[in-house]
Amino acid sequence: MPFQKPVIVLAIMSVLVGAAHADGRIFSHGWHDPDGHGGPAKYTIALLGDVPYNALGKQQYPNLIADINRARVAFSVFNGDLKSGGDGPCTDENVYRPALENFNSFERALIFLPGDNDWTDCWGRYGPASTAPGTDDPIERLQHERELFFATPYSLGQRKLRLTRQSAEGGEYTQYAENVRWKYGPVVYMGLNVQGSNDNYPYYGVDGETRPDAEIARQRAEEVARKAANLHWLKEGFDYAKQVGAAGIRILFQADLNFNNEQHLADPRSWDAFPDYVDALREAALAFPGQVALVHGDTHYFKTDKPLSGPSGGVVANFTRVETFGARNTHWVSATIDTRNPNLFVFEPRVVRANVD
Repeated sequence: MPFQKPVIVLAIMSVLVGAAHADGRIFSHGWHDPDGHGGPAKYTIALLGDVPYNALGKQQYPNLIADINRARVAFSVFNGDLKSGGDGPCTDENVYRPALENFNSFERALIFLPGDNDWTDCWGRYGPASTAPGTDDPIERLQHERELFFATPYSLGQRKLRLTRQSAEGGEYTQYAENVRWKYGPVVYMGLNVQGSNDNYPYYGVDGETRPDAEIARQRAEEVARKAANLHWLKEGFDYAKQVGAAGIRILFQADLNFNNEQHLADPRSWDAFPDYVDALREAALAFPGQVALVHGDTHYFKTDKPLSGPSGGVVANFTRVETFGARNTHWVSATIDTRNPNLFVFEPRVVRANVD
């Protein structure tokens, strides 16, 4: 895995939360929207995921949603995991219908991206209580999510955003409706289906894997095809951002890619599906003239840093990684986009006071 030197620069940043509304094609501070999509030159969005977990998380989740609604952000992105792994089976009653109800209580647009606890782990990774007849096939559960959450060209939430879905390309990409792109103000956003649990590329005996060889091979084939679609979508998104003159790109998905093996995993088979994504992000960021931010969940530890190193060993200066809260911490991250700031993206942890105990 080239250039994976342990170069991590912590740079937590804060900014006062604000929200703005679209006001035409030409914006203040010298920024011009070349494709005429509209959107403000400064605005704030909410980033969250890996909630609600367990009984406490379900109790606290309404406080989180209310806090985001009060902040009047432009829109929110949920980067996967609708429940904890052991929090019951992946059924409509237990997971998907409550999730839809919660998402539609967001007053502004909500873009949902799938997480490993939503589908890859539904086979029973967390024991017999975490599965149910007819809901234990990860590939079938992902298709079920596609039908429930990604069947239209619009976001969830009470105010919709129109999205471009990879499935609209047809052909070999027809099924990947969860991969999305949209533009808002000076930023192009890309959502990808990149998962924890080694992106659904399993090995027998690793991370609790007990399925037979034929099933492991079936899941690996799914991962290989989806990764090809993801990398294609990533490249298309960067090409589009250059075409429209975007000042920045934000990439969102579930998995923690374990940059530089920061998790200190002894068995590389726990994360060997991720270097392809790391290399693609590095190549794309180095070739992009603006700012690039990756937002993910998965390991539930809020941080913002510079985890990519370039060919000379220094950090890739225009690439920032942000991990959102989750699990025991039912909070969110605000992200302000401001064309007057040379960093463009400014992140702030938003701790929900009612959820602090």
